[in-house]
Amino acid sequence: MIDDLKYKPIDRWSMVMTKEENDNFLNQTSGGFGFSYSANNTKERVVFFTRIDSPAYRAGLKRGDVILTVNGKKATVEEIQKASLDIGVTSSFEIYRASSDENLQIDIESKEYTFRVTEASTLASENNETIGYMLFDSFTSTATTEIDNAFDYFKEQNIKKLIIDLRYNGGGSVITASILLDKLVRDRDDEVQFLLEWNSNMQHKNQAGRFETDNNSIDLDTIIFLTTKRSASASELVINSMKPYLGEKVITIGERTHGKPVGMEGRTDGKYIYYLVNFIISNRDGFYDYFDGLEVTEGCEAEDDLSHQRGDRDEGMLKKALFYIDNGYCG
Repeated sequence: MIDDLKYKPIDRWSMVMTKEENDNFLNQTSGGFGFSYSANNTKERVVFFTRIDSPAYRAGLKRGDVILTVNGKKATVEEIQKASLDIGVTSSFEIYRASSDENLQIDIESKEYTFRVTEASTLASENNETIGYMLFDSFTSTATTEIDNAFDYFKEQNIKKLIIDLRYNGGGSVITASILLDKLVRDRDDEVQFLLEWNSNMQHKNQAGRFETDNNSIDLDTIIFLTTKRSASASELVINSMKPYLGEKVITIGERTHGKPVGMEGRTDGKYIYYLVNFIISNRDGFYDYFDGLEVTEGCEAEDDLSHQRGDRDEGMLKKALFYIDNGYCG
C-alpha cells in the first residue's frame, strides 16, 4: 500500500513501522550490537559507526575496524545479522585494526540497550581559540536533555565557533530540531526558524517553528556542519534554517547531503504507524528545493575518513573545519 501511494520517483521516504519500533527510536532504545559497517572495494566489512553506549561501543569496537570473522565464520552480512538477532548471546569478532596494525578479538553481547546521540567537547585552533565540537547522531524525542547538557558546557566554555557533526544523522523529530536551533542564536525570539507547508486542502495544518532564547543559547559567529549523504531530513532542516540568519557564516564540509526537504506526520492503527510524506519544510525565505541535497561550501568537499575516530583533529572533515576557522577557506 505504501509503495502504491508514493509520489514516484521523488518520494523515497514514505514507510511503515510497528508502534514498538517507532517508540524505541524516539526513546533511544534498540537491540543488537549497535554498530554499522560498509563494504570497501575488497568486500571487507568496515565499521564506520558505533552508537554511543551500545554494546559494540562499550566492548571497544572502533570506527575503521575491519571485521574478519564472526564466531569463527567469515564475516558476511548474513552472519553478522544472524549474530545480532541472537539477543542475550555473546559473539566473538575477529577484527583488523589498521591504526595499530594488529588482529584483535572483541566479544560483544547482543542485547537490548539504550544509547546516547550526543557528545560535546572542545578543541583549540591554531590561534588558540576554543572551538566547540558536537557529535549529534539523531533527532530523537528524548535527545533534548542531551542537547541542553551540551550547550550548558559550550556556554561555560564561552565558545563563538561550533562544529556540529551530522554525518550519520538521518533526522527525526522536527520539535527536537527546533530546540537545537534555539541554542544556535540569541535574541531572535518569535522570528521564523522554518515553515511546514501542507497542500492546498490542508492549509489549516501549516505551522512555523520560531526561535526562543534559552539560558544556554549562544551568540555564535560561525557554525560548521560536517555532512555526508546520510545527513538527512531534520539535519538538513537545521542547516537550511540557519542560512538566512548567519549567511556565509554557515559552513558545510564533507559531502552533499541526502536531500529530504519534506516531512511526515504518522498515523496509527494501533499496531503499525504509517508515515507518508505530508508537507514541505522551507526556511524563513521560503527555500526548500534541495531534493538533490544541500551542497557543501565551495572548496570544502571531504571524504568520510575512516582511518581516524570522529573528534580526532586529524580526521579529514574535522581537520578541514579547523583549517577553515583559522584561514577563512578550506585547504
